[in-house]
Amino acid sequence: MDTMSKEKNCPDKDALHKVLAQAYKGKNFAILGIKLPPIHELLPAIPLRDSFIDSLFLLEDGTYAVVEYASGCHKTEMVKYTQHLAEIMERYDKEDGRFNLHFIIIYTGDVEKAESVFDFGCLTLHPEQVFLSRMDGNTELESVRQKIHSGFLLTDDDLMKLVVLPLSVPGSEGKIQLFDEITSLTGNIPDEEQRAFVLSAMTLAADRFIN
Repeated sequence: MDTMSKEKNCPDKDALHKVLAQAYKGKNFAILGIKLPPIHELLPAIPLRDSFIDSLFLLEDGTYAVVEYASGCHKTEMVKYTQHLAEIMERYDKEDGRFNLHFIIIYTGDVEKAESVFDFGCLTLHPEQVFLSRMDGNTELESVRQKIHSGFLLTDDDLMKLVVLPLSVPGSEGKIQLFDEITSLTGNIPDEEQRAFVLSAMTLAADRFIN
């Protein structure tokens, strides 16, 4: 995958997952245009042969959702996801015929469009896609900034926006600048749990793209 950094070895990753395990409970992906049931739990990271899955969620209806962040969309880059999804199915499918897995790709601001279906002949990959390049980052950030400076408690949608906003711009410099800006702004969030959630989730989301 075309990323600014292919290393995924953040030393505090386990600690961040522990912070987020309960913090994600009840939140959803609506702000990203994905209509799925609320999150029940962030599941432990699954190590893979060449990397590991960004985030795996158990949803309140008993289905699962894989969330992957990507800065490339070539068909050859999508092949490895078939292996990733197969490993999840092997681990979590109870073989009762009820297993249901959603696959969400969140494209960084470096990607403006991508194929909606990836056909490999014997199988077809049909992810649910989010293009952060279509997000008006400045407007969204300013809206949240005003709430924070006014002392208002942020909504779940506000928190989810802050998590992905650093990835909404193209290029590494823009991402680093926005990441630092949001990190500084997050320090002013009055609620301690909300601060911890934003910093932890944003760090995990940006791990492969911001050094």
